[in-house]
Amino acid sequence: MRIFTVLLVMGCLACTGTPKGFHVQLKGDFINVDTATVALYTLENDPQLLLSTKMEEGKFVLKGTLPEPGNYSIKIGEVRVNIVLDAPELFWPSDYLAVDPRYIKNSPATKTMLDIYGIIREKYKVPTQSLQAEYFAKAGEGGTLSAESEKELEEKNHECFLKLGELILDYVKEHPNDLFIPVFIKQQMSEYGYEWGKKGYELLSPEMQASQPGRMLKEKLDNLSRTEVGAMFPVVTVQNAEGEMVDLKLGDGKVYVIDFWASWCGPCRAMMQELKEMYKTCRGKPIDFISISLDNTKKAWLPAHEEEQIPWGSYWIEENFNSSIAKQLGIEAIPFIVVVDQDGKIAGKNLRDEKLTGKINELLK
Repeated sequence: MRIFTVLLVMGCLACTGTPKGFHVQLKGDFINVDTATVALYTLENDPQLLLSTKMEEGKFVLKGTLPEPGNYSIKIGEVRVNIVLDAPELFWPSDYLAVDPRYIKNSPATKTMLDIYGIIREKYKVPTQSLQAEYFAKAGEGGTLSAESEKELEEKNHECFLKLGELILDYVKEHPNDLFIPVFIKQQMSEYGYEWGKKGYELLSPEMQASQPGRMLKEKLDNLSRTEVGAMFPVVTVQNAEGEMVDLKLGDGKVYVIDFWASWCGPCRAMMQELKEMYKTCRGKPIDFISISLDNTKKAWLPAHEEEQIPWGSYWIEENFNSSIAKQLGIEAIPFIVVVDQDGKIAGKNLRDEKLTGKINELLK
C-alpha cells in the first residue's frame, strides 16, 4: 500500500471566521544557494502571483497580506513546493537541494503533522515491516515467498492499511479544527476513496469546512461524486495523433479499460506492457482498451505514442491533470486505470494487477 508523504506544512488553527486579511512574514535561511527569486502563488490552475522578494546569501524575508491562512505554492529559484502559511511570523531553515517545508518554525502545523506521521509510522509502517520480515524469515535461505504466502502477506498489509484509515478518522474527530487535516484527507483520498474522504470532511468543524483547505477538499469531493462506481463515465473530448478532436462515448455493449498515462512516467510504460499482454488474451471478446496521455504537450506525447505502438485507441488531452475528467476521477498519480462496463458505467477506478484482471473477468462472464 502506498501512503504518500505529504510535503505540506499545515497547522492547528481554531478559526472564528474568515479574516479579511492575513498578515504574514516568512523568513528563510537556506544552504547550498546564494541568490534566487522567491515568489508566492495561489494554487489555481492559472496561478496568481501574491508576494515576491529576493534571496541574498541564502536568506530572504517574504512578507505581505494574504486573503486568508491556507495552502499556497512557493517558488524558490527553480524549486516549487506547496506550503501552508498559518501564523504571522514563520522561520524556515532548509537545504536548497532538498527543500523541506516540514521544518518551518513557529507554525502550529508541525504538531498536527507529526502526530499523523507518528500514527502512520506506529500503526502502518512498523507493523507491515515486521510482517514482511517475519514472512521472509520463514521463507528460509532462498528468501522467496510462495504464491500463497505472498497473498496472505498482502491481505495482512491491507488490514493494516484499512485500520490506519480508521485511526486517521478518529484523529480527525478529536481535532476537527486543525488546518492540516483537510489537506491530508484530500491527498489520501487517492488511496482510501470518496466515502472515506466524505466521512473525514463531515468530521471537520463548520469553521474548518469554510477554510481554504476545507473548500478545496469539498471541491474535490463534489468532483468525485460525479464519477463514483456506478456513475456513467462522462463523454471526454480528446485529440488523436493526427490532431483530430474525438468525443469518447462508451456504453456500446463493450467493456472498456481506460489507461491514463504519460511519456515521462516509468511505471506507466511498464503498465503499458502488461496491458498489451492483457489485450492479446482478450482478443475476440467484447472488450476494448483506450489510452489517454496526460503529457503537458502533444510534442512530448507523440514520440512515446509511436514508440509504444499502442494497438488500441491512443489519445492526448491538452489540459492534462487540470482537465475536467482528471479532476472528476481524482487523478493525482499515474498510471490510473478505469474500467467501464457494457452500459457505460464506471465499474472500478485506479485498478491494477489482480484487482484489474478480476474486475475484467467479472464483467466478461
